[in-house]
Order: sequence, then C-alpha cells, then structure tokens
Amino acid sequence: MSRKSRLSGGKAESLLAIDFGASCIKLCAGTIQERTLQVERLTEAPLPPDAIREGAILDPETVYKALRAALSHASVKTKRVYLSVGGSQTTARPIRLPRMTPQTLQKSIQFEATRYLPSAAEEHLIGFHILPSGNEEQMEVLLVAAPRSTTDPLMEVVERAGLEPQLLELQPFGALRTVQALYGATLPFAYALVDLGSEHTQITVARNATLVLTRFIPIASGTLSAALKGYFHYTDEEAEQVKRSLNLTDLLQAGQPQENPPLRLVQPILDELIREIRRSLNYYQSQYQMQGGRGQIERLYLYGGGAQMQGMSAYFEYKLGIPAQLVEPFSGDVIVPGQVHPEQLEAGASWVTVLGTALAPLEMAAPFAEPVEETEPATVQTAA
Repeated sequence: MSRKSRLSGGKAESLLAIDFGASCIKLCAGTIQERTLQVERLTEAPLPPDAIREGAILDPETVYKALRAALSHASVKTKRVYLSVGGSQTTARPIRLPRMTPQTLQKSIQFEATRYLPSAAEEHLIGFHILPSGNEEQMEVLLVAAPRSTTDPLMEVVERAGLEPQLLELQPFGALRTVQALYGATLPFAYALVDLGSEHTQITVARNATLVLTRFIPIASGTLSAALKGYFHYTDEEAEQVKRSLNLTDLLQAGQPQENPPLRLVQPILDELIREIRRSLNYYQSQYQMQGGRGQIERLYLYGGGAQMQGMSAYFEYKLGIPAQLVEPFSGDVIVPGQVHPEQLEAGASWVTVLGTALAPLEMAAPFAEPVEETEPATVQTAA
C-alpha cells in the first residue's frame, strides 16, 4: 500500500511517521541516515472515546484537530509521512494461488482477494507481497487489505493537514519491523508478537521472517481499567494508577493474592486473555504440523501500553510456557533517541508500532530480515 518511496544514500533525510490508534495519535519525527533512525521527537495526542473505533475515523474534525496539535507540538517541518492503521476489519494473511507473473497477479489480485475479504474487494485498499515458495505449480502471496471506509477518511485528514503520504500500512507490519530491526539474526524461525493495547489485544505470528497470522482479541488494557473502575468505584485516573502499581509476579510467588484485591480482580481477566492467545497459537501450530511444516513458536515479544504492567512478560511466559520479553525499541543501535523525554524512553514498548513505521524507508532500501526458500511451505489461515 505504498504510494512512493525514496531513500538517499549518505545524506540525512527527515521523515515523519504517524500511528492512528483508538485512544491516541502517536507521532515520530526524525531523520534517517544509512541504517539508523535518529528520533528527534515523539508526540502523543489523546483522542476522546469513539473518535476512532476499530481503525475507522468516526469524528474527522476531532481527529484533524488532534493531528494538527501533535504536528505543532513536534515542530514538524517535513511533509512526507508514513502512516499505520489498524482495526479488526483489516486483513493480512498468506494465500496460495496458481503460479503467475507479478504483472498478472497485479491485474488479478482484486478478483483473487474476494474470497478472503469480509466484503467486496472494491471496498478495500489491497496490496500484496510474493513470498518464497518451492512449489512449481503454486505461489504463496501475502494478501494485505484495509476497508476504504477506514483508509479514505484517514487519508483525507492527513492530506488536509498538509502532509504527503508515502506509505499506508497495517500496524502489525510496523511492530514486526521494529522487532526485526532490534533482534535481527537472533530471531527464531517462528515467533509471536502480542500488542496489549487499550481497545484490544492483537496477536501476530511471524514465520520465516514473514507475517502469517493476525488475530484481534477483545480483552485489553482498557478491560483491566474498566474492571478496576467498576468494582472499586475508582475514577479513571485512580484505576490507571492502581493498575500501574500491580505486580503480576506476585501471582506466581503466592498463588492467590489474598492481601491484594485489585490483583485478584484482574487475574481471571488476564487468564482469559492468555487462553485466547494459546488458542491462536495452537491453531497456527496445528496447521503446520498437519502439513509437515516447520514453525514451532519459540518466543513471544510483548509491546503496547498494557505490556508495561509490572511482571507481564514473566506472567505470560509462566502461563504459556514460551519465553517472553518486553520489546524495548531503544535498546539497540538502529533506533537512536534524540530529544526524547526520559518517560518516553522508559515507556518504549508503547512506541513500537510508530517507530517501526518510521523505519519503513530503511527496510525498503534493505530488509532487516528476509525469508529463506522452503521446499514446500505451508499456508496458515487467519484464526477464527
């Protein structure tokens, strides 16, 4: 879903990346030079409830004003912008098609995509990427689509703000790019990313350096806040403060937290979320086992605001039996913070997606991770 791309060789080039989320707009302003993203400013503009829902802009004027405020606060000078959007109506999945040339696929993708989309292909913005395949008769293609009811209003708001979109991508691709830039050759063959957002949790499975499954789960950080607020009659601020004070490792040490009612309240909610994640991982792994493919999930990478709860990675690792870690985007040498507030550095997991979108020009020049040729790759469907 790229409009155009360019990357200068030695000269630093300014760029802007924006992630449109359910509760806020995140903005990253910086420069790229060689294989480094120099982050000059991170800015967050909060949104009222239902301004954006499931990726779709419901209140364009409010979103426009928030975007203008963020641009002004960040003192943005460049007009070139890279965008990410999400929502459960978006699609990213590998499909198998009869082998054809890229030119033929470009002409036929609208027709081929019809069977995989929730509504007519004409109602979607569609992109694709041809994956390595050892099958001589069939090809494997990563189909990417977003409803025009989501993309068109977003592009209108962005262009109204005087910006020039270079790329529009789905949020999991930004996060995956950050993980691949950070961990590179140390990444296992198959792993999962878990985005603990405010509105939903999104699980993304990557296999052979390629996204192969995404699923939205309607249990998220906001679910925990709402439970605390409703049961204990907290204000919004009190619920968030209590949530941040909880340490999930207490659940692993003492079983039921008898002296911590808020922790006891959120435990079954987290356990239900983990059951849904396990269901998705089991589905993915069963598909590859049935087809004799390689793809055991070897690690979990957690990010998003909810992932920063104390002990979250340890709790996931204990419950799922898979090594888990919090994504820390400023821990490597690819993303270099400049005028970034210390609190933003500490909350780096909340900025994983927009930082990854900002890395897009670097990946266009040279991928951070590339799939290897397989004799007979298996295709995994989107989890139910």
